[in-house]
Amino acid sequence: MRWLTLCCGLLALAVSAKAVRPFTVLVYDVENLAGVDGKTTSADYRPAQYSRAHLMTKMNNIARVAQLFEEGKGPDIILFQELERDFTNNQYVFDHDGMLKRYANLRIEEMLGMSFTSEIARMPIEALLLKTFSDRGMKGYRVAAPDDAILPDARRYVTHLNVIFTRFPIGALRTYPIPGAPAMMEVQVEVEGYPLYLFNIDWSPEAGDKAAESLRIQAAEILRTRLDEIFGVNPNADVIIAGNFNCFYDQKLRFQWDRTALQDVLKVKGDELLLRNSGTDLYNFWYELPPGERGSEINGDTWSTCMQMVVSRGLYDFRGIQYVDNSFSVAAFEGINATPEGKPFAWSFRGMGEGFSNHFPLAARFTTVRNNRPDVFLKLPTGPSAPLVVAPPR
Repeated sequence: MRWLTLCCGLLALAVSAKAVRPFTVLVYDVENLAGVDGKTTSADYRPAQYSRAHLMTKMNNIARVAQLFEEGKGPDIILFQELERDFTNNQYVFDHDGMLKRYANLRIEEMLGMSFTSEIARMPIEALLLKTFSDRGMKGYRVAAPDDAILPDARRYVTHLNVIFTRFPIGALRTYPIPGAPAMMEVQVEVEGYPLYLFNIDWSPEAGDKAAESLRIQAAEILRTRLDEIFGVNPNADVIIAGNFNCFYDQKLRFQWDRTALQDVLKVKGDELLLRNSGTDLYNFWYELPPGERGSEINGDTWSTCMQMVVSRGLYDFRGIQYVDNSFSVAAFEGINATPEGKPFAWSFRGMGEGFSNHFPLAARFTTVRNNRPDVFLKLPTGPSAPLVVAPPR
């Protein structure tokens, strides 16, 4: 197993990492988790084909994946993509804690079964998912959901929302309208007294389409502007940017375009060692894995890396939150959300519904350290990695 050492100046500096509590971050595109009130922009999710039983199956399967982490308690942070928006309300506001208390004596199966009411039908979908998690022992989550009503006619053409479940206290929450895509979320949480910035994104689809890349560039410019503000105050701020980027981690190399969202606008690098330089502040976790294991979804016989986790320099120093080196992994579980061939077990309406998502989730471990040494970075030894979940062979 790999272990961490530090080197400072000419002498080895024995700095103990005073870890507090390790935690998992999961990034999960759930492939259109929609409600059952009949208000949807997706033709195949209307009542004729999509029943309450289908919804129950879909939420059970999402919960089943989450329960595979932290000994059944679920990850402490989950960044969800493709939750269908609440089309019944003008403002996206909901009392999630109040809902859990009101329905404490009913199981989610009852709520979607004999006890189903118009009130339950009007609940935003992440509230029903939260109740499903709670009923299965995954409790203590706070919910961050955006309100992008400031974007004119948003509900007419932006179907999905990005939502975050977290057990850590939520501070600031910002919503950034993104061209042709769900609004980007910025959520600041407090982890053992330290701030952690979470950016949850779902960019414009079609990785190989140059017009879509133009929209992704616009989104990246909005994000980069905000990151420059954060790093201008603290160059070693702890930041996680994750979600469905809808492009490849090596987009510029792959398509040879003059300008790309990831490499040119966000300036994401593929070498952890560069994070020690003042000119580099972002690293893509896909480079943690061997090339043959890089893939979160498959189109035909081609693997792509739409799901991504990008992290800041601060997660490699010895102050605040720290990445557990080589813990990044593709959350693919054979016999559960992965087929025997190692492909994602995508959602299907067959019977009462089956399957999970056409995207594998991504996971990584983090901890907190109290050494207060932003000038000291993790030493990154070479050798075999020890991923949290073993990705299927490609």
